[in-house]
Amino acid sequence: MASFCDKCGHELKNENARFCDKCGAEVKIRNSQAGNAQGVMTACPHCGQATPMGLDKCENCGSTLENNTAAVIIGYIITLLLPLLGLIPAIYLLTRKNGKARTQGVFLIGIIILMIILNLIFSVWIGYVVVIIAMVVAAFLWFDDYTLFPN
Repeated sequence: MASFCDKCGHELKNENARFCDKCGAEVKIRNSQAGNAQGVMTACPHCGQATPMGLDKCENCGSTLENNTAAVIIGYIITLLLPLLGLIPAIYLLTRKNGKARTQGVFLIGIIILMIILNLIFSVWIGYVVVIIAMVVAAFLWFDDYTLFPN
């Protein structure tokens, strides 16, 4: 099967070429080449289908393949300890392709704002009680199929 450059359309002499021999643009790995080029497969977290590494979406169900569980956990820990620094993982999660990760980014920003307001009005311990309650709700949403943003 012949391969073509995505940028200039030139037919590539080598099917497994990573760069076009005419314009020098990087050639994206096609679905049929992804398994051969990398040889590593991953299971889709939603449907379990084996999918070549390097793809953004599952070929079977179309869901995103990135896993942001560590970023979500770290985000809530940082938010609990130092609310303003929690903006860093919140913004990171908002920029992900995974709808569930973006939902968690929204929750983190909401928790940070709520915690700052409650700390200014009341005392520090009320802010932490609210954060713990919000973290429990967010954990249920993370491990369920609920999402504010579709993939």
